[in-house]
Amino acid sequence: MRIDKWLYYARIYKTRNKSSKACVEGDVMINKLKKRNTSYKVSTNDIITLIQNKKIIIVKVLKLPENRVPAKNIDKTYEIIY
Repeated sequence: MRIDKWLYYARIYKTRNKSSKACVEGDVMINKLKKRNTSYKVSTNDIITLIQNKKIIIVKVLKLPENRVPAKNIDKTYEIIY
């Protein structure tokens, strides 16, 4: 699954446009590597580091959802490490 799509489906960003913009601006790292392309394929057990509102967020991908996850099921999609 594409990183911009996963960030949107996991409700980390409110729109897919914002998730794409974060990737292009270098605010997203996957497994400690900065990926500036939105088409990078993310898989389960990847570690994603985000810079959001001047805060660093580190999450582990648990699931690749088929569509946008309801807010109550977020804990099944990713685990917040930091």
